[in-house]
Amino acid sequence: MSEKRERETKNCNSDANEVLIEEIDSIDVPENELAQFEVTEPLRIVEIIDMDDADANEDAAQAADEEGALIRRYVQGVQCLEFPDFCTKLEPGDEEDDDEVAHLAAKKHEQGEEQPVASTSAAAAAKLLQSPKPPAKPAFSGGRGGGGGGGGNLGRRSQLNAALVGLMGEANLSFAYGRYDTAERICMEIIRQNPLASEPFYTLAEIYENRDEVKFLHFSTIAAHLNPQDRDMWIRISDLLVQQGHLARARVCYTKSIKVLHKDYVLRLRKAQLLERMGETNAAMFTYLKMLPLMPSSEWSLCLSTGKNVARYFHVLEKHHIALEAMEGAYSVCGSRFTVEDLNIYLELLILNKQFIKVLRCLRERTKLELETEQEETLELIYFCHIPEDYVPELRAKLCVSLIHLHAHHLLGYLVQNVQEYITPTVERVELYMDITEALMQEHKYAEAIALMRPITDADSFDCPAFVWLRQAECLRQLNRTNEAIQSYGRVVQLAPYCYEAKFTLSALLKQLGRQEEAVKALEQSGEQEGQPLHARLLYERCIMLQQIGRIEEFVDVGYVLLGRHSIKLKNREEMMAAANGGGAYNTEGLKSIMQMRSLAAGVTGNAEPEQQDTSKATATAANAEGSDLTIKNEYELFLELIRTAYAHGMHSAIERICFAMVTTKRFTYYHYEIERIMILACYFNHDCAIGFSYLRELIAKQPEHVNLWNLLSLLVQQGDEVRYFRYARRLLQRHPTVTQPMRLFLGHYHLNCSSYKYALNVYVPILREQPHPLVALSIAVVFNQLALQKKVLRKSGAVAQSVAFAQRYAELRSGSDCNRNNVPDSCAARQEIYYNIGRIYHQANILHLATDYYERALAVHHPLIEKHESILGLQHEIAFNLHLIYRASGNKWKARQCLMRYCVV
Repeated sequence: MSEKRERETKNCNSDANEVLIEEIDSIDVPENELAQFEVTEPLRIVEIIDMDDADANEDAAQAADEEGALIRRYVQGVQCLEFPDFCTKLEPGDEEDDDEVAHLAAKKHEQGEEQPVASTSAAAAAKLLQSPKPPAKPAFSGGRGGGGGGGGNLGRRSQLNAALVGLMGEANLSFAYGRYDTAERICMEIIRQNPLASEPFYTLAEIYENRDEVKFLHFSTIAAHLNPQDRDMWIRISDLLVQQGHLARARVCYTKSIKVLHKDYVLRLRKAQLLERMGETNAAMFTYLKMLPLMPSSEWSLCLSTGKNVARYFHVLEKHHIALEAMEGAYSVCGSRFTVEDLNIYLELLILNKQFIKVLRCLRERTKLELETEQEETLELIYFCHIPEDYVPELRAKLCVSLIHLHAHHLLGYLVQNVQEYITPTVERVELYMDITEALMQEHKYAEAIALMRPITDADSFDCPAFVWLRQAECLRQLNRTNEAIQSYGRVVQLAPYCYEAKFTLSALLKQLGRQEEAVKALEQSGEQEGQPLHARLLYERCIMLQQIGRIEEFVDVGYVLLGRHSIKLKNREEMMAAANGGGAYNTEGLKSIMQMRSLAAGVTGNAEPEQQDTSKATATAANAEGSDLTIKNEYELFLELIRTAYAHGMHSAIERICFAMVTTKRFTYYHYEIERIMILACYFNHDCAIGFSYLRELIAKQPEHVNLWNLLSLLVQQGDEVRYFRYARRLLQRHPTVTQPMRLFLGHYHLNCSSYKYALNVYVPILREQPHPLVALSIAVVFNQLALQKKVLRKSGAVAQSVAFAQRYAELRSGSDCNRNNVPDSCAARQEIYYNIGRIYHQANILHLATDYYERALAVHHPLIEKHESILGLQHEIAFNLHLIYRASGNKWKARQCLMRYCVV
């Protein structure tokens, strides 16, 4: 045994008994006692290791090694991170709760509710810098500043062995004697051997305290990081960082110090002030919120003002539960210092959070309120209540609201009478009445609510506000007192024209009583005439009611105002042409041209203000409409109904105007294809083919294979008189890679319509050879028939013969079989059409006897399909009229009159 005595205490857990094994020197033991000892083999200690703990210890050891290597590299001058990021970086969960979610989670955790542990990416990043886990029993740091109460990490075990402790003492002695270089070299050697010990960094910080502020800050930060229990060092570092302007790092250091002594309100106050300086008001308010319960009663003034500020902040954000928590924190510290105003704020928050029992309990403590309850401790069942005469009106109102919500309905008569007697109805106290009224309405006590509002509605000293009439009207409607409710809603609409819900309800009540005209009038709004923001749902409901009562013109006008609220209003035909130029829906270039035209016109007249007003009105109207609950589908269905109704009444110009309102906005982009087709038809019926052609040619360019589009173009060509149709068709055929038959057929029809018969034949004949079609054969027959009618023709009889021949070819192709020259199979449903067209050709060629024969055959045709759809497929009226012309020209007026009377009389 050695001559120097060494004592070592080891903890060995065995059945909860601690055994102390002391190693002693043989010189100190008497010989008679020493003889009792026997030489034995050393004990073999078998460790029972839990695998989970072993993995955790292994991970902690690996993290500690990496952290030590990181600190060693920094001290040696190899900076792999910006200092002091690696040692002030927070570990997961170290930051205080400074948002609502984290705050609520912390509150639930304090109440014992389990919370799921969130795994974040920050945890993986901070794992490299994580300090080793503390042992099962707390081992306090051998360094400085290990005091302080509070939860969190309890610090590290001193990492210095006996040899390094001696070196550390030598470094401290060198520092005390002023040998700073020697002390620094010794500290660097200690750090090289054990970088996780905090003692050398404390000494280095003291060495550079008055020599280099930057190094002092760095070494102090590392020392505090390695010894987290040193609250004073964290505070000192925070103050220095604030002076240097490093506010974010100072915030982290304040958080570290708060974790050491979390009941110190001054630290939270300083951190909150720092957060406000950083502009993080929300985090600052949560820090103030945590500070309030920790403040002593001697700081009641600061506590009260802070609590009210925090409550106001969260009340504005409509986070009433957090605002109440702030006032409760202040009330728990200095509740006796609360003034009537402070108490009123506290009670208001309690009511907003539906904690009515706390309201009564607070009023009993602070006032002379008398309550008789079933049990003195609980206030759930209340028998009697006596309110003192000198009660403050605000507190009286809140007491009534709480009693109403606690179902003390047997006290309602007393409460209503007490309020009317002691709260004089004035403009300032109407809100108190309304608070009680709304509480009564929530409990479905509408008759009592009406009785409570009676002094306000009947008051002569001031005008009753609109919201009071609205509450009275709602109560009357719930009581089925419809006529009185209509009068009250009328007063609301009169006092507040923009209270749209009142207008809806008033219109519904009037409609329920059968007063349709008044119901429509109730939905009127001044914005339709004055350019004020319009309410889309109000206009929509008014449209529906106007259609129901048959006021079609107003229905179309109001519908146009509704659908056109997002678009620019076109004032003349030049603007319509500019909007249609390019043919696309929501043509931005066209809209820019319109604005330029208006600017030029305003510059000429010297009046630019009306244009600015018109633009601002459209913008304000559209912005207001977005807030309504009217969907795009609802508006499109209304658009289709407007189109049907306007077409049925021949209002073609209104249809075109409504279509322009739809295509000059982005709102109906999903329906633009259908709207453009309707626009083309509207232009056709309104004899405005120029605008319709602008939209149609864009559709044909996108879908040239659609025959319906070519049919629409044919209709426009027949009605319009512009020469650009042929140029458009020719350019389209030239640039299109595959010329379809509808394109060629349209070109032939165009030549035929323009009396260019030779050009038409050049188109028709190749088509008939390539793909025989009855329409092409009939068109060729018409061409030869028209050539035969010209004055300067060499072979008129030959043209007629060609016309008849192609007419017979048409009959063959149309009947679908080889028919002879005189008959068409009876099974052919197109017999009437064939006979009529051949008769027309003979009639126009002045071969009247053959024309009469075919007309008579056509009249004699009877087919089930024609009889079923006579209004669509029947040609009796046209045939009879042509036949009557032949008979009248031949002098047989009796026969001509017979044809008219039999087939053409309506």
